[in-house]
Amino acid sequence: MNTVTRILNQMSVITVDCTIWSGARRLKPEDLILGQGGQLPSDDVISLGSKKLCNREVLKPFNRLREQAGRLCARDGIRFLGGYAVPDTCVEGLSQELDQLQSDFDQEKQTFLAQYDQHIQEWVQAHSDFAEAIRKAVPDAGYVGQRLDFGYTVYKVTASPKPDKLNQQVNRLGNTLREEISREAQTLFEQTFKDKQKVTRKALKPYLRLRDKLNGLAFVDPDIVPLVQRLDEGLAQLPNRGSLEGEALTQLMERVLLLCSVEQMQQCAQALSADNSVSTEPVEIQEQPTETPRETEEIAEKEENVESTSPTVEVNQTAATFYF
Repeated sequence: MNTVTRILNQMSVITVDCTIWSGARRLKPEDLILGQGGQLPSDDVISLGSKKLCNREVLKPFNRLREQAGRLCARDGIRFLGGYAVPDTCVEGLSQELDQLQSDFDQEKQTFLAQYDQHIQEWVQAHSDFAEAIRKAVPDAGYVGQRLDFGYTVYKVTASPKPDKLNQQVNRLGNTLREEISREAQTLFEQTFKDKQKVTRKALKPYLRLRDKLNGLAFVDPDIVPLVQRLDEGLAQLPNRGSLEGEALTQLMERVLLLCSVEQMQQCAQALSADNSVSTEPVEIQEQPTETPRETEEIAEKEENVESTSPTVEVNQTAATFYF
């Protein structure tokens, strides 16, 4: 079995198919009738060659669900062939979450269509100077319903008789994974760790998501496994409860900064792979014990009342070569 076939046999592709009515129609020359005092309609109702037929706020739930679906797929998978390459082990759980989003979307659709005429009427009343142009352009609810749809497809990819192009795409999956992890890690560092002397254990959640994504997709590139093992070594050294500060925070930040750089991830993996003791199999990590809600409240209260005496942690992001 060649490398490409081995990779394809361990993954599926998920594509999310979501269409949302724009709530607008093309602006026609006859629509531009000047109002009182020669005023054009406001930006609320016309923009960039289109006229808005309802308040865009009522369409936000659909956009939110579409974005949530994208985040779920990106959590477990990486971009591939217009969708997301997802480990087969994640397909069932991810499908259940997407099924729930589909149900939520359908419920929002029913609610929106039931109130459709009211939404239009409120918009017309709010823009009375442009009322006639809006009324003429408004489609019926059936038309709008056909343009509000959510679904997804799960499929397997197999090698074709002429596999060159597919092989190129599959062989790039390792680089794609590192690039996506790098972008997510940079955001994590900026939002959670930069200039911090102490963080709560909540900071571990996004870090563990990156670790789990790497581990789940480790089959796309053998250099991923030693990288995951390096992350796990750091996790094993963290305290089981309480805030993270001092040496514990420094070690965690070092590994976040490692993930921020595609080049350093590759260098670290290659250095670790040279050690014959490093396994090439994906690894499982036991979830670290967390405090009960009461314990968390007590710890948070202590953190607020006791001034930290730990020294400032300074990490040089551009020279983070300390994890080899």
